[in-house]
Amino acid sequence: MKQIVGIDIGGSHISAGILQNGMTIDDAEVARESVNSLGTKEEILGAWGRCIQSLGISKHTLLGIAMPAPFDYENGVSLILEQGKYLSLYQVNVKLTLADRLGLPVDNIAFINDAAAFLQGEAHAAGWPRNTNLMGITLGTGLGGAFKSGKFAEDGAIWSIPFKGGIAEDYLSTSFFTKWAKVHFGIEVHGLKDLLTNQQTREDTLAKLRVFAGHLADLILLQQESRKIDKVILGGNMVKAAAYFLPEVKRILQDFGSSPELLISRLGEKAAMIGAASIHNEN
Repeated sequence: MKQIVGIDIGGSHISAGILQNGMTIDDAEVARESVNSLGTKEEILGAWGRCIQSLGISKHTLLGIAMPAPFDYENGVSLILEQGKYLSLYQVNVKLTLADRLGLPVDNIAFINDAAAFLQGEAHAAGWPRNTNLMGITLGTGLGGAFKSGKFAEDGAIWSIPFKGGIAEDYLSTSFFTKWAKVHFGIEVHGLKDLLTNQQTREDTLAKLRVFAGHLADLILLQQESRKIDKVILGGNMVKAAAYFLPEVKRILQDFGSSPELLISRLGEKAAMIGAASIHNEN
C-alpha cells in the first residue's frame, strides 16, 4: 500500500500527517512547522518541504494538500493575492515546484480547498453514504463553509455571502465578539475564550452568544432555501463554546420546521489533513 500524506496549509503553519489504514492519522505521525506567510517564495516552500520530508516520504508517496482559496486546485497554481498571505506564491505552480523539490511525480500531488477538506475528512471518518447532503461550517478567526452531496466536498464560499447588511463572516467569526467587546466593554480581547473566562464579561457574553446562535441558525436556514441539508458539521476553535450556543441554534431551527442533525467535529485539526489525504482513496 502506498504511503499517503495529508497536509493542511494554514495562514501561519503547515501540518502534515500519514494516513493510517485509509482512515486515521495518529498523533505520532504528524509533523508541524510555523510558516511566515509573508515571506519569500523560497522561505515558504522551504518550510513546507522540510515539514513534509520529516515524515520520511519516498518517490511513491501520495500527497493530498488542503489549501485556502483562491487557488487553481486542478493545476496547482496559487491565485492568492488580496488575502494578506502567501503573496510571493501568486501565480506560482505549487504542484510542479513541490514535486521537483520533493522528488515526486507531479501526478502524486492533489489539492483540495481547505474548507472542503474539513468536510471531506469528517464524512470520510464517519463513513456516511455519499448521497448524504452535508454542510460543513468552520467558526474561528474567519468563517469557512463547504457542501457535500456526492463523492467530493466543495467549497461553499459562505464567508462572503450578503448577510444582515454585511457579509456572513462579520456575524459568525471571532471578530463578531472582539468588535463587540471593544464597543461594549471598552477592551481588546483575542477571542471568545477571553470573554468567557473573565467574570466581569462572562454574563453579557453568554447573552451575546444567544445572538450569535440566531445568526448561525439564520445562515443555515438561508442555505436550506436552495439546497437540501441532512447534517451540519461544525468545526473551528469557537465550537469549544458550543454548549453555550448550539441548543439555541437547534431551538430556532425547530421553530422554523427545520431539523438537520447538528454535529461537532470529531476530528478537530486532523479533519482537513484526513480529508486531503482521502482524495487518493476516492479516486
